[in-house]
Amino acid sequence: MSVDFHRSAEPRRKHKRFTPPRTVVVCVPRGFWSSMLHRNVALQVRDVSLGGAQIVAAQALRPGVKTDLTLQFPGFPRPVAAEADVRWCRRDTLSLTPRWTAGLTFKRIAPDHEAQLKDVDRTYLG
Repeated sequence: MSVDFHRSAEPRRKHKRFTPPRTVVVCVPRGFWSSMLHRNVALQVRDVSLGGAQIVAAQALRPGVKTDLTLQFPGFPRPVAAEADVRWCRRDTLSLTPRWTAGLTFKRIAPDHEAQLKDVDRTYLG
């Protein structure tokens, strides 16, 4: 049996994930009531990559829903803002408080925000 050292532990992922500590996250689902209430559903960030983020949310998010996502990384002057689509969402059945884990894919991100995200990525992944 041969071992392939070039194979990724996550073969379907384009970008490596990193877990930034103490990152402030705001996730506001788009829609009529959401835009009027501007309610943040995010509780914390699980991980981030150049392609998206995994968050813990206080409510279920429907796959396909567009969100406005803002990430403020410690040690970086400006937050990174992006439009992201909900790819998947699962209930955390081990938590006593209702929580969901959701995977978000970045869809639109301004060039200066993308450049800062790449700086953050290099900081955490080298």
